[in-house]
Amino acid sequence: MEPAELLKKVSSFPRRGMTQKKIMGEFGFKTPFALRNRLVKASQATGKPVPAFIPSKKGRVPRPLESVEVRRRGKGDAFGLNIPQEPLIRAGVKPGSRFSVTARKGRVVLTSQ
Repeated sequence: MEPAELLKKVSSFPRRGMTQKKIMGEFGFKTPFALRNRLVKASQATGKPVPAFIPSKKGRVPRPLESVEVRRRGKGDAFGLNIPQEPLIRAGVKPGSRFSVTARKGRVVLTSQ
């Protein structure tokens, strides 16, 4: 299929309510990466932008809620907690980042600076 033809077909699908999953099935792509890669190559070849499409919402998995336990540290009354890496990565935090810590209604809130 020609790149211009691919972009033209894909740009008409969202108007008909087709999601990314349906578009993948229409063209026989097995992964969303393959579809996006083909669209980017077609866009580069034709000079036209990649058309937007409706992401599928039914199969979306909610992000897990991480919970941590406050544990004793060292001697005396010291205590602390370890924060899992996954929520920090989602927040875009890098090593060396600074946080402000506040307590609100029984919750500890970390705000990246």
